[in-house]
Amino acid sequence: MNTRTACLVSTFAIAASVNCSFVLESKGAQCEVDADCLHFGSHPLCQQGVCVASGLGPDGCYLGPMSEQWQFASQCTTAKTEAFDNCKRLHLCDDTALVSAMSRTRSPTPTAPPSTPPDETPSVTCASADPRGNIIYITGSTNLPPLLEAVQPLLYADTPPYTIVFAPQTSCKGAASIYDRDLNKHRISDPPAIPNWAFYYARNGVKTPCTLAAGGNVIDVGETDVYPSTCGYSPQADVADYPGPIQAITFVVPSGSSQTSISAEAAHLVFGTGGNDGVTSPWTDSAFYFIRSSGTGTVQLPSRAIGVEPTAWWGIDLLSAANLAKSMETLDPIFAEKALGILSSDFADRHRANLRILAFQQHGQRFAYLPDSTPEAFDKANVRDGHYPIWGAIHFVAATSNGRPSAAAQALIAQFNVAKLDEKLVSAIIDAGYVPLCAMKVNHTTEVGPLETFQPKFACGCFFDKQTNGSNTCHACVTPSDCATVPGAPACNYGFCERGPEVITSIQM
Repeated sequence: MNTRTACLVSTFAIAASVNCSFVLESKGAQCEVDADCLHFGSHPLCQQGVCVASGLGPDGCYLGPMSEQWQFASQCTTAKTEAFDNCKRLHLCDDTALVSAMSRTRSPTPTAPPSTPPDETPSVTCASADPRGNIIYITGSTNLPPLLEAVQPLLYADTPPYTIVFAPQTSCKGAASIYDRDLNKHRISDPPAIPNWAFYYARNGVKTPCTLAAGGNVIDVGETDVYPSTCGYSPQADVADYPGPIQAITFVVPSGSSQTSISAEAAHLVFGTGGNDGVTSPWTDSAFYFIRSSGTGTVQLPSRAIGVEPTAWWGIDLLSAANLAKSMETLDPIFAEKALGILSSDFADRHRANLRILAFQQHGQRFAYLPDSTPEAFDKANVRDGHYPIWGAIHFVAATSNGRPSAAAQALIAQFNVAKLDEKLVSAIIDAGYVPLCAMKVNHTTEVGPLETFQPKFACGCFFDKQTNGSNTCHACVTPSDCATVPGAPACNYGFCERGPEVITSIQM
């Protein structure tokens, strides 16, 4: 710690230190507002007339109103950062070289997925999940099960109760199950039409594989981790797209790897060229690139961030998020340094004991950021404020009649599309590894697109921080009257003074 930084600690330390050249004489205050402290550097704050260290960084960060994309990416933060040295590691030492690297591509060598023995045929039918027929048939991303597991108890407690039967496929097949004009795609059948058996979560929480009807079952809700337009579907009058919570996609390595970060340029050369003839060491062998298919959000979202077409990735498609995590966890440790995979944050968080999430340095950024503020945290701080770019909302899509989805579809969709989510649902979303929209500070309207500041009508950032970090600096409350004197936070939301409510318009069911 240098002398100037050491001096920015407290009134007493400043007054006692004769080496602090910026200490004013006792006859006057050192500052009145934060701007009075800027000449000391490192973004100190003015507290009780004294310039105090803020802890904000990294060096050269931006502090001020945000509208340009570089400002979101480079804003000051207390989160942990590290630099991925493109010059030293990739020999890309100037802006021209960095831009040029992002344009290099090479067609991947076809690699067959590993052969896995089929699961034993389930002993129960999916129809038996609810003898009354109150079943919601859903298909979509293999990233979705943690959220379904979290929301199912709320559906069991609803009136009438419903059971979700989920057939895992991909995001784009989830969109196709509702949008596509080929009605055969609106049904889901047992393998081999899909890679995994359908399943439901029983009332005791046990995941229960099941067999579908002989002719297949019609899908009530399609789920996709990307906008339906990403899968080639245009808006339709008889189909509605209901946004859900936010999910990040991460680059992961086995815990035995020494790697802790990756840049957009490095990821581009790995997955777009197969390692660029060894330049991307240690990720030089595509046999150890663990990926998903082009129709998944797990590939679609990072494709935008690293500039590789979704259909042009090098690597082995592991068919599902669960299979990918398992394959990386059981990899022979002697190959750990070579391995690199992509995984949704809900699965990555659940496998932190054996997998490490890499900090990502997007093109133009000077430092790499994790989705969370530290490797130990689950606060998704860098997703929520714009430092970490690879994220998107999940989408529930359903056919409508007179603007309304079916009763089965509505049972699920209504959970997520009311003006203020039930506190139990918000808690369940967080526990599942997602970010409820009410905890976000930024938003975008296209896949990994330009950011804009976001203020939810019913904010829940304080509740999110409490549940993920165990504490926050928010004012606790029981009723709105407890928040009457809290600036900018007049509402009592989930036990804390926050923004909202204002004029709310809920989605019509």
